Amino acid sequence: MTQLPIHELLAPLRKALVEQNQVILQAPTGSGKSTALPLAMLDWPEIQGRIILLEPRRVAARNIAHYLAKCRQQNVGDEVGYRVRGETKVSRKTRLEIVTEGVLTRMIQADPELSDVAVVIFDEIHERHLTTDLGLALALEVQGSLREDLKLVAMSATLQGLGLHDLMPHAASLQSQGRSFPVGVIYRAPRQYKDWLSHCERQIIELLDSTSELAQSAVAAVVALNPQSDVQTLQQGSILVFLPGQKEINQLARRLGDRFDEAVDICPLYGSLSFKAQDRALSMPSAKQRKVVLATNIAESSLTIAGVTFVVDCGLVRQASFNPKTGVTLLETKRISQASAVQRSGRAGRITEGACLRLWSKEEQGRLVQSAAPEILTSELVSMALDGAFWGVRSFSELALLTPPAPVNEQLAWELLQSLKMIDAQYKLTAHGRTAYTLGCHPRLAHMLLTAQAIPEKGQEQQRLLALACLLATLVEARGLPKLGVDISQYLTLACQAPLLLQAKKWLQKSIGVAQAKAIDFNRVVREATDTDIGMLLALAYPDRIAKQRGLHGYQLANGTGVELYERDALANQPWLVVADFQQQQGQSAGQVFLASRLEPALFEHELAELMQSHNTVGWDKSTGKFVAERQQKVGRIIVTKQKVASPSREALNQAILELVAEQGLQLLNMHADVEQLRYRVMLGRQVMPHMPWPDLSEKGLLDTLASWLLPYLGTVTSLKQLQQLNHAQNLHNLMAWDCQQELASLVPTHWTLTTGTRSKITYQSDGRALMRVKLQETFGLQESPVVAKGAVIVTLELLSPAQRPLALTSDLASFWQGPYVEVKKEMRGRYPKHLWPDDPANTQPTKFTKKRTLAGDKS
Repeated sequence: MTQLPIHELLAPLRKALVEQNQVILQAPTGSGKSTALPLAMLDWPEIQGRIILLEPRRVAARNIAHYLAKCRQQNVGDEVGYRVRGETKVSRKTRLEIVTEGVLTRMIQADPELSDVAVVIFDEIHERHLTTDLGLALALEVQGSLREDLKLVAMSATLQGLGLHDLMPHAASLQSQGRSFPVGVIYRAPRQYKDWLSHCERQIIELLDSTSELAQSAVAAVVALNPQSDVQTLQQGSILVFLPGQKEINQLARRLGDRFDEAVDICPLYGSLSFKAQDRALSMPSAKQRKVVLATNIAESSLTIAGVTFVVDCGLVRQASFNPKTGVTLLETKRISQASAVQRSGRAGRITEGACLRLWSKEEQGRLVQSAAPEILTSELVSMALDGAFWGVRSFSELALLTPPAPVNEQLAWELLQSLKMIDAQYKLTAHGRTAYTLGCHPRLAHMLLTAQAIPEKGQEQQRLLALACLLATLVEARGLPKLGVDISQYLTLACQAPLLLQAKKWLQKSIGVAQAKAIDFNRVVREATDTDIGMLLALAYPDRIAKQRGLHGYQLANGTGVELYERDALANQPWLVVADFQQQQGQSAGQVFLASRLEPALFEHELAELMQSHNTVGWDKSTGKFVAERQQKVGRIIVTKQKVASPSREALNQAILELVAEQGLQLLNMHADVEQLRYRVMLGRQVMPHMPWPDLSEKGLLDTLASWLLPYLGTVTSLKQLQQLNHAQNLHNLMAWDCQQELASLVPTHWTLTTGTRSKITYQSDGRALMRVKLQETFGLQESPVVAKGAVIVTLELLSPAQRPLALTSDLASFWQGPYVEVKKEMRGRYPKHLWPDDPANTQPTKFTKKRTLAGDKS
């Protein structure tokens, strides 16, 4: 332990903690910051009190606690212990506690002074887990207002982009060197990205064969960095493979297990594995075995996997991203960041030189993002909001956070807590919310447990229902459940087994007391559980996820989101469901349901009546072309029952018309060409005289202002036909002030009066051009084409024959008279001999008659 680089910083760190209460420590992987540092602190006499080490991952927390306890030649729970969600190993003798999963936050909430705590250490803070960010914010507030003597140490492998110094400007800053050996990096991208898992399998097989070209290249890459490398140790070392998730780990484990015998130990490593299975992956293999550890990104930091000399990195990570529009968490498989790539490759150099095989190209490495977005920007924030309300804040801006959350995600979190009656309109914690927080589960599940406790049943029946709610809550929060279908009732027997049953009993004891809870037979509760009870309880937790069948295998949730079930699932044809767990996969339009229950719609009449809302609505009936009124009973956006209303109010009818137009667009109004002309004219007016208060007649502008220009004319409209018969051009014209109307008529006229007295219509186009159709004989004497918009637009003339057929198109009359007109005259003289075709049209009197009538008019 004394050989670790952090040992050189122990003296200055000890001095800094005596003089200051905040320390920022930058220490790369392998420096010993997670092990040697807290172990040394146990022997510093100036630290009077417990030391809390916050680890962002449960696997790391357990592993570090066992390692440090072993170093002290003690059992875990003596001087060194740990607390993770659902598992605690501490005692009165414990001075160093490794905690995670929001445990620190609850410790602070329970004891805001952290009475017997001397130091809180935040490890791997660069990973930016949500619970770490919140824990640091609360600890800083405790230190600033209640415990000036509390010492805070923030440790990170990198400080780039963290903003720690902005949050802790007076903190002492120390930097340690890492202890890592040279790592050779090789790039081998798959030929086809979709086949990356098979490509990964082939690379592992080659690495296990020391005679293969890849294995030789890996060794050569290491020897190039250190010619003294022990080649035999390299070739016999373990292989750590980074994969995006549990699904790919299990797939690859099966493939490799079928190929190799006991000489190769295939070890999965992910968060929901048992501690025994995790320990197997982390420990040194036997002398006759080589180990292949298939891990998620939990192996990126804080964990030392014994014997690893090769890393195979697929370059992918599965990230959960909350979508505020649908209320669903989207699981996306993404490329890792450059920071993660460095962390992963470094795992090959923890104990000796090693090599990292990256399954992407070197060019792509340079295109990776620098670092991943912190969880606070991408996560659902409901639990964090309840933490904040319990702490007494009404906005996350009141907390000293490294990064402010996405505003829409925060707003949705507060709104959900309001709907669950855990906070009031001022975001102040209610009695219901305070009790819910003490249960320590997600606010939705806490609401279910508390509501189940208050259902007006009597005696054992109510206790049975509450016990069932506790079992359901454990299943929803459980990780790594086997696949037994979507129906959550199929998993209830699993909830009666450890460790799920232990958690269910804890919740039940908090609700009805230890003595009464011990009398509950959970196996009997499972036997007597009905779909009606299960559906009702889950609907209390997930009212926005009540689902009605839509199509063959699809459903619409009460929040409007679409979800699907697998075609052969037992629940696939149920008319009503309540969905406890679903996720939207990358590239899918609908979410995939993982846990759900049947829902009996009769519950809306009694037990779930509070979820029902009555709406008087007016909609458009396509079959009749009229607007009709209904009284609807709805759960969220799902219509449960509806009844026609004879005479809707004028206000409701008007609102329905506006909503229909807003939804389907202006084309619904069947606007005529005169509306289009008005819009083009106003567009030109805006260009010529921008200072005038012209209305916005663009499609977006009109849709945004429907109430101001359409609503006043809806007085007697009850059908689509009547709506379309309104004089929309005049109504839009009336939007303009009087001076704008006058300027428009002058600047961009609708007609042009010719010398013959004819008022010829000008047609304006979307590109700003203007066109006027006129008989050629009526343009005689014109030297140039008319202009509008203060000369900005020259009117293009479509010159017509006496039979109104197009002869020519020109915006330059002078050129036309001197050129094309000569050919037109030759052709037209024979076809229309009764009309004038002069040799000098520019100096000829215009006419709209034949030669005979024109000459007669001249003589008279």
